Amino acid sequence: MLTGLLFLQQMGFVGKKGSVTKQRIIEVMAGLLEENGYEATGLSELGKETDTPKGSLYFHFPGGKEELTSLAILHSGEQLNEFFNLALSKSESPTHAIKQVFSALEDRIVTSNYRKGCPIATTAMEAANQSIPVANACKEVYALWSKTFESYLIQNGYNPRVAKTLSVSILSLWEGALLLSKLQKSPEPLRMAQKTADLLLKS
Repeated sequence: MLTGLLFLQQMGFVGKKGSVTKQRIIEVMAGLLEENGYEATGLSELGKETDTPKGSLYFHFPGGKEELTSLAILHSGEQLNEFFNLALSKSESPTHAIKQVFSALEDRIVTSNYRKGCPIATTAMEAANQSIPVANACKEVYALWSKTFESYLIQNGYNPRVAKTLSVSILSLWEGALLLSKLQKSPEPLRMAQKTADLLLKS
């Protein structure tokens, strides 16, 4: 049996405009989560940002804040993963690829005046013991990113076990560096992390 938004779409009650509205809400939520985190982002604030009544938010997202947050996290993760794939495909070598990634992360955090960082880190830490659906969405994104780099390294001649270790290590490096750069309002931690990642790839 079809239920919810899917049923309404297939019956013709919710068309392209409804889908566009829903996607816009997800994108705005993703931005709010990155800058403010899970706890500080409420549906009332989201409604003001998107000019959407709370009733309409629940129409599009019957699961409320948990459902919307999970979808926003997955959206952010997929968007960043698309960039990773593009950077990797255009790079001359693994070291060049990782340098490109760190440079892009640095540019992103600096141009936002250190408001942005990892799009899911704050939410992941806050939701780890509070919301299973949100925590699972964060885990899914981290697994996606790690697998992207692991596959790339294997394609470039790294042993599968080594590639897996390196991908998790590099992911951990940039996550920690983004946090420190945000706190210190300096790109230096990211630059130092990039040099460490370079050493790991060459070892």
